Amino acid sequence: MRLIVFLLISLLVILALTNPNEAEFRNHMQQKYGIAGSVGLKVAAIFSAGTSTGISRDNYFFFSRYYIGGDGLLPRTDLAWGVGGTFFDIEDGQASRPKGRH
Repeated sequence: MRLIVFLLISLLVILALTNPNEAEFRNHMQQKYGIAGSVGLKVAAIFSAGTSTGISRDNYFFFSRYYIGGDGLLPRTDLAWGVGGTFFDIEDGQASRPKGRH
C-alpha cells in the first residue's frame, strides 16, 4: 500500500514539475505551424484586450489548457492541453464554455 501511495505522489510531483508554460506552448506552435503559427499568434495579440500576449493559459497545477481570445474582439477558442511537457491539440476548435441548454 505504501508503494502505491509513494508512486502516486511521485507521479503528481513529476506532472507538476513538467507542466508546460506559455513560452513552451508558443514554441510548440511555432515549430508545428511555422510562420503561419507565428503570424497567427501576433494577430491574436493585436486583437486581444489589455496587455495580453494573445495566448492565455488556465493552469490546473498538474496540467494546463491554452486558448486565444475571450477578452477582446476574438471569441475564446481552446487550442491545446499541456501535460507532462507534451501538448495535445484540440482539433475541433469549439469554444470551451457551453452557450446554454437548448
